[in-house]
Amino acid sequence: MQRPPEKNTLIVGWNVEAVQLYDRLLETPALGYNVRGFIRPAGNDRRRHYKNVPVVGDLENFSECVKKYKIKEALIVLSPSEKTYLPQIIDLCTKNNVEYSIVSDAYEEDYDHVVRHIIRVVLKPREFGFRRIFDILISVTLLILLFPLFIITAIAIKLDSPGPLFYSQQRLGKDGKIFKVYKFRSMVQDAEKLTGPVWAGKEDPRITRVGRILRKTRIDELPQLMNVLLGDMSFIGPRPERPFFAQQFKKQIPFYMARLKTKPGITGLAQVTVGYDETIEDVKEKIKKDIEYIENKDSLLLNLKILLKTIAVVLKGEGQ
Repeated sequence: MQRPPEKNTLIVGWNVEAVQLYDRLLETPALGYNVRGFIRPAGNDRRRHYKNVPVVGDLENFSECVKKYKIKEALIVLSPSEKTYLPQIIDLCTKNNVEYSIVSDAYEEDYDHVVRHIIRVVLKPREFGFRRIFDILISVTLLILLFPLFIITAIAIKLDSPGPLFYSQQRLGKDGKIFKVYKFRSMVQDAEKLTGPVWAGKEDPRITRVGRILRKTRIDELPQLMNVLLGDMSFIGPRPERPFFAQQFKKQIPFYMARLKTKPGITGLAQVTVGYDETIEDVKEKIKKDIEYIENKDSLLLNLKILLKTIAVVLKGEGQ
């Protein structure tokens, strides 16, 4: 078996579990982790080394360490006294485009109301070898097969209300990359001109008559097949969120930004089980499902279940 290339890594945590993790990595070089040092979240222990691996800094100079050591991944293993730093650490990793894995059970009890399962594996699950190929094939196939539906939808939108056929919004993609998502217009033109960004409710007066049908059947989402083709999205994954709301949610919900560890999707476990966001509790429930999917995204059975559930949602008109 060919050994994977070494990945420059930081261990974020300065405790017994952190050094035990380093020992395990030292015993299994085939994993490919090149630990450049420890990041000490709290300043209560001034020791500087463990087995010649230095404490290279704290959270204040995390970004500096990432650039200096060309860090690709952070392994987060916090003691109970350090766990309050977790949202800040995740935010730093996201801002610095550093992959991260949580490798401790210390947070599960405190955050059980937010996440059912927490990512805590050392060796991150591999992406589907054929995931990108699958995304390209399914997006091209559906765009061709559904072209007549696109024409009918375009005519219905134009006859129903003035305005463009499509609309675009900025959304957050993998690792916080901002991209434009495309949808069929289901609201009146300039729906947020006076209100600014707001959630759409079930009886939202801004939704047009045709728009209600498009949302019920999820037809309004179909132009996102172009986003899949362009590589900004996958067919299955967490729902892409608007940066405005993401900035609010990450302050209220620990692990919210963990959704950015994978590409967002047109459909996903959260989309077919929770539906549209209307309250902060809906968002919390979605985070549970998103984390559950990220942990098990390489499961063929889970992805098949999501696809079948998506078909059922469309046929039953269970959208909003």
